[in-house]
Amino acid sequence: MATTLTESFIHVPPTAEEQNQIPPNDVYGKYYPTNPQNLNLKSNFGPMIPEQIGYLQPTAIDTPVEIMRERFLRNGYVFVKGLLPKDRVLDCRRRYFSHMAPSGLLKDGSDPVEGIFSGKDTRKFLPPGNLRRLFGLQNDAESNKYLELMVSAHEASFYLDFCATEELRAFIRKFTGWQDITMLQRTMLRAFVPDSELTPVHFDQMYLRAGPPTSLTAWVPIGDASLEAGGLMYLEKSTDIGRRTEEDFRRNAGNLTDEERVSAFNKNMNDGGFLSRDTVAYGKGEDRKWLITEYEAGDVIFHDPFLVHASCKNEDPERKIRLATDLRFVDANQAYDQRWMKVWRPLDGL
Repeated sequence: MATTLTESFIHVPPTAEEQNQIPPNDVYGKYYPTNPQNLNLKSNFGPMIPEQIGYLQPTAIDTPVEIMRERFLRNGYVFVKGLLPKDRVLDCRRRYFSHMAPSGLLKDGSDPVEGIFSGKDTRKFLPPGNLRRLFGLQNDAESNKYLELMVSAHEASFYLDFCATEELRAFIRKFTGWQDITMLQRTMLRAFVPDSELTPVHFDQMYLRAGPPTSLTAWVPIGDASLEAGGLMYLEKSTDIGRRTEEDFRRNAGNLTDEERVSAFNKNMNDGGFLSRDTVAYGKGEDRKWLITEYEAGDVIFHDPFLVHASCKNEDPERKIRLATDLRFVDANQAYDQRWMKVWRPLDGL
């Protein structure tokens, strides 16, 4: 039987010093001086509730790995500051937006590395796949150009070189203890323009059901993302919710074929394969806070395959496009979902 990452870690209780490094979600000051009351955070269905917002715990790159593992076990994530070389991150950002410029995505005359949105109809720049299908969007020439470039970026040399960054792999080897790591070839490279549809509520294992929960996701912001830019946010300590949801699905899957049982897009799931598009209602229903942070170029957040996450709308005050990628890693010697060993294509069933 495959061993999950959390099962492989030895649980070491935090020291008193470690406990003092954990900022309560309701306290601002040392880590985040901004009260959520002062932020412009929006969901698909209106403003986020400030009382429902907390902050992610940052972890310095030189933190002992035992403490990092303890945080991952406790919270379902570890948010590592400055893991990747900043110049390499910004080079990837510049080259991505230069690649995308013919689509009309960027403001005329702006520097590609800034990623300033052109201000055109945001629906033209939704990623291809289920959201466009759900909204019944018809593509025009400009939309088609965007979709063509967005899909091709997943195999562009600048992006593949970025995914191969050795600092990322060296950290994963150290953090997990895996000596033979594999990055799943199906990666998600996404640019979210201001005011567009946000990332819906989900957990990763929903889409990786053809294998055991042995993957580790690295969510990598490609450039800075302000608190209001809609960076990834996590429902606090929600791995239990993901496990419970997946167990409920398994228990109620008797009416499904073998193929449907490993799909997130079946008659027992929401159309689109997610838990909800309404982050406010979902968080309120589970009585948990959504944890946010400000991301800087070089940061990486690693999360458990059952941790529930989503995003806010991008309300960046400078109208910057939020660019990020999801990379998933596994131990090559353990079982994992082999369907993900192919490059992403729109509506590929995963």
